[in-house]
Amino acid sequence: MLKAEIRLQDLRGSVLLRAGRVEFGGSWIEAFEHPALEMVLVTTDGRWFAVVRERATGVTTPAPAQAVGFDAYVELYQECVAWPLDYVMVEVVKEECRMRIRAGVLGSAPIYFRAQDDAVLLSWDFADFLGVPFALDAEIAAHYLTLGTFYSARQICAGVTMLTERASIYVAPRMARYCYPEAVEVVGPTEAQSAFDPDHGFRQLLHEVMAMRPIKAGRAAIELSGGMDSAAVAAAARHTMGRQSSKGILLDGQHRHAQVERRNAIIALLELRDSTVNMSDFLPCLDLRPDARPKEHPLSEFYLEAFEAIWADARSEGAQYVLTGIGGDELFPLFAGEMAHTRVASETMIAEVGSYAESILTPRALTAARSMRLFDAPTSLVSMPTLLAHVCRAPYLLRRGLWPINPLSDPRLMEYCHTLPLAARFQRTTMRNYLNLSLNAGIFPCNYAKETFARVLPELIAQEADRIASQLKDCALADFGLVDQRAVLDLLAEVTATRAEAPCAPLAFFLWLERFVRQAT
Repeated sequence: MLKAEIRLQDLRGSVLLRAGRVEFGGSWIEAFEHPALEMVLVTTDGRWFAVVRERATGVTTPAPAQAVGFDAYVELYQECVAWPLDYVMVEVVKEECRMRIRAGVLGSAPIYFRAQDDAVLLSWDFADFLGVPFALDAEIAAHYLTLGTFYSARQICAGVTMLTERASIYVAPRMARYCYPEAVEVVGPTEAQSAFDPDHGFRQLLHEVMAMRPIKAGRAAIELSGGMDSAAVAAAARHTMGRQSSKGILLDGQHRHAQVERRNAIIALLELRDSTVNMSDFLPCLDLRPDARPKEHPLSEFYLEAFEAIWADARSEGAQYVLTGIGGDELFPLFAGEMAHTRVASETMIAEVGSYAESILTPRALTAARSMRLFDAPTSLVSMPTLLAHVCRAPYLLRRGLWPINPLSDPRLMEYCHTLPLAARFQRTTMRNYLNLSLNAGIFPCNYAKETFARVLPELIAQEADRIASQLKDCALADFGLVDQRAVLDLLAEVTATRAEAPCAPLAFFLWLERFVRQAT
């Protein structure tokens, strides 16, 4: 949401805001320029704060710069901390040359932080930190390679920290301290909720969430996959914002026909202005040369090429926002003791993937990967998969001038759905009922054939196996002592021979991390 270069000694000087940029001495804080965001500077005697936040519907845009008394300062500060949408705030005590940087609850466009020699660099773009040599955090790399799913301040580049949701960084001369927030209590089903109509509550809350941001007509593009989550977002957007455009990635293989049929039905019923790209025309880049792709976070979207194609199309048509169905998978979980047998297949797959992932690690890396993680961010109101999706996708959207909105990951909606009785959560009954009502058609029967990217990488890796093997004659991760080069080539051979998904997943994570390390070191 912002970028900044701050020298602590400059905090003592005068501060001003002009053209979306706070300036003090030779230091500056710059908001990401977008209609979704506003920047406010508030000053009082000896203190000031600057906040970049999402605009909220029904809230009058304040004066960009305000000089106020202390009581008004505290009131405005508390208003910012309780802001209903996302924000990043920098608070300064001038005489002591100290500041606090804090993040909002949604983690929409996380910022990264580096402190050195009483100077601080902040940026929403991880690539901004890759212009100088860095030490590789081997423990983080080992967890990446075993597909350890974690959301953490600690990053693979030693010395670079991510400001996770609700977290704070305190900075003073010769001192920087990171502070995680308190964990949020996980909410489950409640008896009281059974007295309410789940369908009515879901519809009302989803529409409220969709209307929280003042988006002009025709300025949003919806990522429409053909699944329930993106369809629910499209239906809610049609209700609250009017007619919008939709963008889709069409898959090859056995599910293509069903995907196209569902998308066509949704498009017709919601009167969407639709366009698509074929995944086969924008396949993931498997070239390990450092210049094969721009420098990027190793956790970038696997299918970035296809998504960048639809994002570019959306921007060329004047879109400023991208609406997604991210978060839908976490809306209707099964809790302990509920239908446990339905989880057996997925748990078996996870174990198989984990076994393949560990097979390529050196003993040193395996020890690190199996160590207890003490660096994870605490439980939040927003699901971890959603927060990780922000990490993977937000910088690429922002580079194109697009702001991401994931309505189904809204904390209020998530908490509401988690409290529903099992009958309302099982097989997403509440969402299915909403879609049947909104689309006036049974487009999503139980156990419909879902679209999936699962077959893309196994087939592609098999086709490019010879080139990958040739490029792996020199292996950066092997040089760092993290992987066994022979074991990696054996895993590549197995994916080539079987096209199986379980060995492909850890191989894909290895390839992305290998290219990142080659780029950045």
